[in-house]
Order: sequence, then structure tokens, then C-alpha cells
Amino acid sequence: MFKPFSSTYNISPKTILAIFISPIPLTIIMGSFFVFPSTESFGFWLLEENAPIEILTFLILLLTGILGLYNVRSLNKSLDKYSKLFYIFFSTCLILIAMEEISWGQWFFHFETPESWAKINGQGETTLHNLHGLQGHSEVLRMVFGLGGLFGIALGYFNKLKKISVPPILFLWFLIIFCHAAVDFIQDRVSISARYDFAIVKTSEFIELLIAGSSFLYLWLNFRKLKCLN
Repeated sequence: MFKPFSSTYNISPKTILAIFISPIPLTIIMGSFFVFPSTESFGFWLLEENAPIEILTFLILLLTGILGLYNVRSLNKSLDKYSKLFYIFFSTCLILIAMEEISWGQWFFHFETPESWAKINGQGETTLHNLHGLQGHSEVLRMVFGLGGLFGIALGYFNKLKKISVPPILFLWFLIIFCHAAVDFIQDRVSISARYDFAIVKTSEFIELLIAGSSFLYLWLNFRKLKCLN
């Protein structure tokens, strides 16, 4: 089943399988912290602001964006103009999202939010995604990302778009991201219980980690494919 992908990306079938199924055990492990009362507080700590999951998400997004821009330059001759622009745009967005993840370093360097900006920011931070109108609706962006990934897999059927299409082995990554965001979107309008609603909101930090991971794998796999074509 995975042998064709092995030759396409020049990696072993076992690695392909590991990439394909990995979001499932990761999600189970994360969810298991909230099953047992003894580990629940640890699970919520992992998902707090400036805690390990958020920091890891920031690092993956930042490094992936930088490596993406570097690889676009090194693969300059293998990419057509539009594919090159897409990868530059995607990689730049990852860097911007990474900086948003840590409020542009505000909590590390402890600088004050400009007064005019604080008035229009739901959390009084330097971020864009907390501006009034966007605050509390980030699940829509996660839904778009997940749906975009699923749609991107279908692009592989078009020869002209194969260079930017999403590897099919990332299907479960984008499916989980989309489903969680869709549930988050629905529960904002139809509340099930305060405890359930809180858990969905908090675990969105984990989904952002999956977004970072899937972004890295998307670029890594596609750039390997392009290098194999040279």
C-alpha cells in the first residue's frame, strides 16, 4: 500500500506508515491525560499559554518556515513561477503564525502593548488573532487549514498542480484538524456542558501542534519529491 509513496519521497515504507498513523496515537495520548483525575492537571498544564506544547508549536512553525524559504531557493530550477510563489507565501505565513503563537515575544521580553493596540485586542496583547472580531473565532482558521489540506490532496490528480499538492499520507493529520475545529465551531453555538466546552477550547493548543507538524511534513515530503525529480 505504501510502496509507491516510498519511491516518490525516497523514504522507507515503515517511515511512510509511521507518518500516516502518527496523529492517531498522539491524539490518544493527549486525550488520555483527561481520562484519569491524577493526570488531568498535567494535561491542562501542557496546554497552557507559554507551556511546552505552545513553545514546541512555535519552534516547529518557525523552523519549518525558514527551511521552506531556504528550500525554495535551492530548488529554484525545479519550480515554476506559481509553485515558487506558493511555497514562499506558505513558508512566510508559517513564520508569521509562529510569532503570533508567542505574541511576538511579548511574554519573553516583557514589553508593553501599545495603548492604541491594546484597546482593540481582546487579550491586550500584540497579536493579530486576538483583535476584536477575530478573538474567539480561531477555530474557523483551523477549519480552513484542515479543509485546505484535504483539498490539497485532491490537487495531486492535476499534473499542473502536483508540485504543490498535499501528500495523501497526511490525510489523517488534516482530517483530525478539521474535525476538531468543526466540533469547536459547533459547540460555540450549541453548548454541551461547561466541562466539555472547556476541554475543546483547551485542546485547540494541541491541534495547533498538529498544524505545525503537518506543515513541516508537507514541506519536507514535497521538497524530497522535487529533489528526486531532479
